[in-house]
Amino acid sequence: MYGVICCLKCKFVTAVDLKFKTKKCIKCNYNINLKKVRVIFKTEDKNELGNLIMNTRKRVENGNLFVEP
Repeated sequence: MYGVICCLKCKFVTAVDLKFKTKKCIKCNYNINLKKVRVIFKTEDKNELGNLIMNTRKRVENGNLFVEP
């Protein structure tokens, strides 16, 4: 299972494999604990991750991340 998360420190949106416990942000090097961060989207399909990341980045830029479009 894969997920889309937002870094708590720099707000960089990235995809993660949810079987791991942590993910290091590639932008600010912050170690993200996956049990404590909100997973924005979950999917089984790797091919779908690109579109989900692009949509999430647009929502973060607009400031309405958790509001349904």
